[in-house]
Amino acid sequence: MNGREPLFTVAPVEVIWFGSGSVLFTAMNGVWVTGAAGAHRSAGAWLNLLLFKLAAVPLSILSLFLIYWLLPNRKVPPSRVVTVAVCVGLILEAMKYVNLALAPWLEAKFESEYFIFRHSVTILIWSFLASLVVLAGAEWTARQDVADPLS
Repeated sequence: MNGREPLFTVAPVEVIWFGSGSVLFTAMNGVWVTGAAGAHRSAGAWLNLLLFKLAAVPLSILSLFLIYWLLPNRKVPPSRVVTVAVCVGLILEAMKYVNLALAPWLEAKFESEYFIFRHSVTILIWSFLASLVVLAGAEWTARQDVADPLS
């Protein structure tokens, strides 16, 4: 027992909570903010962008930081994790907007190829790509200048 075991039981719950908060802030409905702004429609649009879209980025980075820092089997210095979490978080946020840009084209392509399963295929493809980015970040965090004694 090295004293780190309790973190491993709490960390996945926190990571899921922060990660779902990022998705929630990204997907929040602009009508809610615009309705709260009343007659100031342009102010509501800016509030929507400022509050929800920009709040998603730090939550993504924080959840990635917790994943890369608390979940490995060895101690990883937090200073090494910060840069990787920021880079991977920004890449994942960029992937959200690439998804929005490619959605019409992918919808038409998957409609002709998979018909009723087009949404399932879209979810699988974007999940696969996002997991590759997260795993690449984990590899980047774990890689050190010292040779691995197991290889």
